[in-house]
Amino acid sequence: MRDTTERRSPSMVLCLVRHGETLWNRERRYQGQVDVPLSEVGRRQAHAVARRLAAERWDRVYSSDLVRARETAEIIARHCGIPLLTDPRLRERAYGGLEGLTRQEIEVLTGGKGRREQDLEPYGVERWEDLADRSQAVVDEWVSAHPGERLIAVSHGGWIRALLGRLFPDWDPDMPLANTGVTLLHREQGRWRRILVSDTAHLQV
Repeated sequence: MRDTTERRSPSMVLCLVRHGETLWNRERRYQGQVDVPLSEVGRRQAHAVARRLAAERWDRVYSSDLVRARETAEIIARHCGIPLLTDPRLRERAYGGLEGLTRQEIEVLTGGKGRREQDLEPYGVERWEDLADRSQAVVDEWVSAHPGERLIAVSHGGWIRALLGRLFPDWDPDMPLANTGVTLLHREQGRWRRILVSDTAHLQV
């Protein structure tokens, strides 16, 4: 008998949106799970991406509970007329004692070793694999809970990169993701496809 498990796997459209800009983004500081609010530029970006998304049908928006993501998601939810649900599993990677520092400050603090996983652990930085695990776990949950739906997820650069790395073996984890960049994924027959990655056409008008 032919195996029909993959054929019957639920389909989904998932739109990943990085939160709008914060002042710490502009200063290139590691925010991690510090609750940094959107800047005025970030709020304008959020309204721009919300207008873009409102041109299509969406069923619901999920968001990290950190204020910069939640405020972005609230603006999107209002424009699109859809419910908003927050989930702490969408939070950014925790950077422990390195939160609030710039890359240069981290290099000085760690003696130039701030790019290796094993050198970050003493500072309480969340392991990259643990971040990828929690990002994939929540998306797998959505696939089962919302078959056939079109979802928006507002999260953070590290969270989105970790998820993409888990879903796509060819993904470059160092690829930058713009504030309010739109990454569009389609899931069909048990496989994910990338349609857009960090697209910011809404910021060019």
